[in-house]
Amino acid sequence: MFEIAEGEGRTFWAATDGSSTYYKGQIVSYLAAGAAVINGTVIPLAVPSGVADTANKQIPAGIVVGFNRRSPRYTAVDAVKCEYDTGVVTSADQLAREWTGAEGMYAKGDPQVLVQIAEILPTTVIRGPFYNNAYGTIITELTHTSVADTTGMATAGATLTACNFTPVTLLATIYCRKGANSGLYRVTVDTSTTVPDLTTAFPYNSVIGDTYVRVPAKQGISYIYISGPGLYVNASLGLATNYFTVFCTKLNLETAGKEYMEFRFANPHFDNVRA
Repeated sequence: MFEIAEGEGRTFWAATDGSSTYYKGQIVSYLAAGAAVINGTVIPLAVPSGVADTANKQIPAGIVVGFNRRSPRYTAVDAVKCEYDTGVVTSADQLAREWTGAEGMYAKGDPQVLVQIAEILPTTVIRGPFYNNAYGTIITELTHTSVADTTGMATAGATLTACNFTPVTLLATIYCRKGANSGLYRVTVDTSTTVPDLTTAFPYNSVIGDTYVRVPAKQGISYIYISGPGLYVNASLGLATNYFTVFCTKLNLETAGKEYMEFRFANPHFDNVRA
């Protein structure tokens, strides 16, 4: 799921909201959707609403890295096993738990559900996986199906099988996995799911059978949709309305099922009174 790629790496223990399910590798927020104050300290990150999440005004707090539970629990999240715990409220439910390991401001004997989180700051670089609208669902690989193009895809000269999203101009990336341009990334300027148009041409023309992958993100400023809640970057959405604004430092699209991006949240996401 998500992890810290670069940053201070400080961790601390935080209270849950008493009802949500928390997963290891999940991004959590200090505020709920709509800038709502929550029970406890952190809540799973909801999907963005508005430009730079200005409707929800969530504040990234950190990434879950541990639980105060003696025996780990594992479940299937869209067919992918991961460690989790679910908040409880009543005294009976708290005392029925097997708890251990809490530190910081919380006593080791406190039976409430606590999560250990790696803090996210404006300078923290996060690594997160791309999936196609569900955790563990791989991005569709694209195959060149038309006649060979003659411009290195710098104009609409090649037809590929459809990608998982409708691209937004200058906010998507295509990567060649097989063919003369293998290993190369290019930003796309088109809005077509099947006919890519590049800002900078590939050095070599594409032919039938070459394979590619596209994602709705690029190095530099990017608009992304985190789903799950808070578990993955959704590769099925080209974004123009509802998104988190991030600065992407790296994309890695080399291997099917292991695509990821490294990014940091833009500063407005850390201000709950933003317009």
